[in-house]
Amino acid sequence: MRTHLKLREELREACRIPLGVAIYREPREAVLLIRELIQAVRPPMLISVGDFVTANLWHSGLRPDIAIVDLRVMRRASERDVRGMLGKGYVVLRCVNPPGTLTQDAITRVKDAVRAAEEGSRALLIVEGEEDLLALPAIAFAPDRSIVVYGLWLGAAVAVICHPYVKRGVKRFMREGFTEA
Repeated sequence: MRTHLKLREELREACRIPLGVAIYREPREAVLLIRELIQAVRPPMLISVGDFVTANLWHSGLRPDIAIVDLRVMRRASERDVRGMLGKGYVVLRCVNPPGTLTQDAITRVKDAVRAAEEGSRALLIVEGEEDLLALPAIAFAPDRSIVVYGLWLGAAVAVICHPYVKRGVKRFMREGFTEA
């Protein structure tokens, strides 16, 4: 794979379309619906992408197996430092991933986090740059039936069930939706 991929400009808007179940509710209500989904699916892994989503899951008692954060919320420093919440009991990984890109380093760290979770550890991936697009490799490499939860700018939490069909589509988007930077 190429080492530094930039999202094609014409596909930026496509990334605003939810890949899974979009839950347009207040955070507490959204988490209740996510909890119901988890009970129904019984995923082997719960992955959160984003500081706000991660903090809301954590405060409701849901502990992600993998949390991918950049210590920012809507491009501003996060008021809730997830390192304090997740630091204990989580393997801490770090990567660099500039906005609008997928770096090989970041993709590799997502794979490392999945591997750690498969081996029974929880992983916190701290991203220098932006974590938003890392939902894609999280979906692509998570075990089948895992749930990846990420936030949308419009105020929704999106829960993606990692079905092989969805994973194939995400992998194809990762191959075709990016250019070498």
